[in-house]
Amino acid sequence: MGELVAALLLWIGAHTGYRVEGIPQPEVRLVSAREITAEYYAQARLPAYARPEVDRRIWALYDMDSAEHGIVYVLDDQPLDNVLFQERLLHELVHHVQNMNGMHARYRCRAEGEREAYLLGGIFLKEHHTEDPLPNRNFSAAMHSRC
Repeated sequence: MGELVAALLLWIGAHTGYRVEGIPQPEVRLVSAREITAEYYAQARLPAYARPEVDRRIWALYDMDSAEHGIVYVLDDQPLDNVLFQERLLHELVHHVQNMNGMHARYRCRAEGEREAYLLGGIFLKEHHTEDPLPNRNFSAAMHSRC
């Protein structure tokens, strides 16, 4: 997993102006749909009764607060060499790189970094000649980045 994370960090550096050399890798956890749902809703600070058992819309998540260098949770439903899995991981690593470059401190809200992560994911998929599972990535990027 470390080699894949390193390669994706280099890809991010090559496609953005962010510094990626020397930044620490986050911990990466491959988790079930139930585990990632629980983590997502716990971070959203919703009461237990408002949390679904499984939310199929959640594929990955970056937690910058729970470990020294952050934790990336990725749904463990694809092999590591699957381009769609790699794009999910890449999306969360974009947030990690944003955080390590001090961007989260500049954003009005955490959602503001979503636009860049979504758009970079689209570029990644296009470069790998893989059909995008998001039918309108630009719309998704705009909607998820609203504060």
